[in-house]
Amino acid sequence: MFTTGSKLLIGSSVLATVAAIVYGVSQTEALGIVGLISAAIALASIAAFNVWARDSNLSAMDTTAVATSEAATEPPGASIWPMVFALGGATLLVGLVTQQTFFTAGIVIVLAAGAQWMVQAWAEGASADGAVNAEVRNRLANPLEYPLVGAVAVGAIAFSFSRVMLWLSKTNTVIAFGVLATLIACVAFFFAFRPSVKRGAISGALALGAVAIVAGGVAAGVDGERDIHEHETTATAAAEGLCATGEEGEYDHDASQTVATKSSTYTVRLTAAGALEFDVPGPIEVGAEALVLPRSSPLNIVFRNDSDDDRRLTYDFRALTEDELAEAEAAKEEESHGAGDESHGASERLQQCTTLVESGGAQLLTLVIPEPSISSSNDAEAFRFFVPDAEGKAIADLEVMVP
Repeated sequence: MFTTGSKLLIGSSVLATVAAIVYGVSQTEALGIVGLISAAIALASIAAFNVWARDSNLSAMDTTAVATSEAATEPPGASIWPMVFALGGATLLVGLVTQQTFFTAGIVIVLAAGAQWMVQAWAEGASADGAVNAEVRNRLANPLEYPLVGAVAVGAIAFSFSRVMLWLSKTNTVIAFGVLATLIACVAFFFAFRPSVKRGAISGALALGAVAIVAGGVAAGVDGERDIHEHETTATAAAEGLCATGEEGEYDHDASQTVATKSSTYTVRLTAAGALEFDVPGPIEVGAEALVLPRSSPLNIVFRNDSDDDRRLTYDFRALTEDELAEAEAAKEEESHGAGDESHGASERLQQCTTLVESGGAQLLTLVIPEPSISSSNDAEAFRFFVPDAEGKAIADLEVMVP
């Protein structure tokens, strides 16, 4: 007697055969005939196997088959890993069309969930006892799970803590560090002097603290970091055109006024009379009025201020091109967008300078001049050292020759 599954498969194979005959008589296209014949053969093969296996039905009188059949084995336990694996696959697909971060996260989730799923499926076939299977699974997976979970947990707490610290102001950060350290010390002393406290209470307190830090880190990360003032340097002065002025900036505060002994240095000195003199590591041609510097190599220029006022030494390379000027103005506008403090415009010339040097002080300026002085970029203001006053007027200059 045929089972229900066998009847369905036999009927499907007969239907596919009839469809192939009808399609072959009415149509001349070979591809459809081949497809229907293939379907009929496949269904007939499955039907034959199902008739032989009797749809895996067992006779109630066959006690041995009832006890040893596949249906008699205990079904696998519930597992969350298939759902996590599917979530990782969806995240991976989303990352393919959005951001690489989601793609990477999807790969990590798929690999982790796949490994867990595989280990659990393997352990469930170790024996017929669920407790033994769980022990086998833990023996294999726990040596890898505990370090990885611990590293992820510590990393999440540390990252969340950093977000909170960057969200607070400098003063509040110090206060928060002190309060948190005191709180941790008090809790640790309480648990140390109360050994009767249950492990569950300790674990709960630690878990609550970790959740609070992570929640605070998420909130602080969403709100954004505090405004961190970028420390200004002489590069800032060059970008804002302040190298050509004697205006004092943040980069001039507490600047070094001495230079250690160095070899192969060039010296530019502002005299008390307000003139620029120079010295080179070698003989100077008699009557030379221009400082000759090599091209495309780092040059150490020592500026010594023998005048009575604070002065800076500035070197002018050339004027910025239209594209460079537009790019500098766009960067300056983006940097100063939303800032409440006064902002200078972008410089129209490529310059490099020292900070303000006090009377009797010295400072080192390192230059790399990429072009010779005969290049088309040479104009009336380029290829020269000059010392500006407070209004931006050059009180002394020195021509530079670059072969």
